[in-house]
Amino acid sequence: MDKKLMKATFAGGCFWCMQPPFQQIEGVTEVVAGYAGGTKENPSYGEVSSGTTGHLESVQVTYDPEKVPYGKLLDVFWTQIDPTDEEGQFADTGSQYRTAIFYHDEEQRRSAESSKKALNDSGKFKKPVATEIRPYTNFYPAEEYHQDYAKKKPREYQVYKSYSGREAFIEKMWGGGKPGDGKKVTIYSTPRCHNCHEIKEYLTGRHVGFEEIDLASNDEARDMIIEKTGHLGAPIVRIGDEFIFGFDRKKMEELLK
Repeated sequence: MDKKLMKATFAGGCFWCMQPPFQQIEGVTEVVAGYAGGTKENPSYGEVSSGTTGHLESVQVTYDPEKVPYGKLLDVFWTQIDPTDEEGQFADTGSQYRTAIFYHDEEQRRSAESSKKALNDSGKFKKPVATEIRPYTNFYPAEEYHQDYAKKKPREYQVYKSYSGREAFIEKMWGGGKPGDGKKVTIYSTPRCHNCHEIKEYLTGRHVGFEEIDLASNDEARDMIIEKTGHLGAPIVRIGDEFIFGFDRKKMEELLK
């Protein structure tokens, strides 16, 4: 591995939902779903699901620290989870779904502890943050069918994310009291859209939760866009009931106020 690249490991409940947010960040080169922190070597999904291995469903992020600081990865992590849940995440309960930050060195440990304290002190949540900060010990990639689930089965993924309660929680907590209050934000993108990455960076930097829909693989979304706007092309950003074509920062800032 290139010596310039570093690793970060996070447990945020179901790893299907934790891969996409990190994959959208410029400077992140790889996000792998897997199992971290347990005692059994090379565990299977079934073994981890039994809650007897000590592993947590996790994602391991490979990133270029010159392009994306670790602190930004922490920001992404906190805005994808319910950090006050001691029993799991959303519809998934059990020790394997608890949240944790696994630090790889002392700098990551200090950053993680500082960010956790800042979140606790912010008053954003009524209950204390329960996410553990633990030293990294191991990580085993999950089975191939778990990798990039959101890309392989976008419809099933979206149903799960909505049904589990994660999507509504993110919209409520990070779409209220922050930019985007009360307005759902959706990015309609394509895999090779450069401006799409810039928009996602912009929204993530402002702690605005958003849903991303790939126009290349979602026929229903394409039909809806054409019907409502008479236009098709990426990127398209929907904030509330308003559609924005391209990366119009000024317009986005107006609608996010």
